[in-house]
Amino acid sequence: MREDIARKKRRRTCYDQARKRWLETRRVRTNNPAASAALQLLGILGVLFGRMPTAAPMPAPYVAPPMSPKQAQRNEAARRLGIPTRYLDVVLSQGKVPYAVLSAHIRLGGATRRDAMNELRKLIPAEALDWLNHVEKRGLWSDLSRCFRADASDEDTHVQLLKATLAWVEAQKKPDGCASEPTETKHGLEPPKPGENEDPDDQPKPPIS
Repeated sequence: MREDIARKKRRRTCYDQARKRWLETRRVRTNNPAASAALQLLGILGVLFGRMPTAAPMPAPYVAPPMSPKQAQRNEAARRLGIPTRYLDVVLSQGKVPYAVLSAHIRLGGATRRDAMNELRKLIPAEALDWLNHVEKRGLWSDLSRCFRADASDEDTHVQLLKATLAWVEAQKKPDGCASEPTETKHGLEPPKPGENEDPDDQPKPPIS
């Protein structure tokens, strides 16, 4: 009897309280299997999403830097003069774009060639414009470059352009469209006509001394 009374009077320790909570929690989990399955599913989804690579951030759109006031003034001055901005300084100092500059820019191609061709049309004789359009359409840049010489004056360049134009016009009149003439015609020589050098009696002639 005394042992039973001692057991009843014994106070519950922290171990007893923890064991009681563990039993209650186990009882709740056993009574609610749907909640347990949901927790397990959430855990699996968390692991899967954690392993997925993060999406790369979208690149920011390019925004051109603001134009400086000086550059804006240059663009406005070039617009008033009707020339590309790249030629503003040389036009203000010389009054025009020299043939040497245009020739060098034509070799570069792209937008630089386009600007140079537009300025070249303002300088060349009007009679050579059709030939120049033909050169640009066919891409005959070597024919155009032969008209420019480093030591030539503007008048000499005009002469070369007009010569090239005249040769092109003459070539258009020929059936084959060939711009060059036969070598014999250039040197004042013509091929012999049929029967011109034949001997009527088929006898050899002595050499002319």
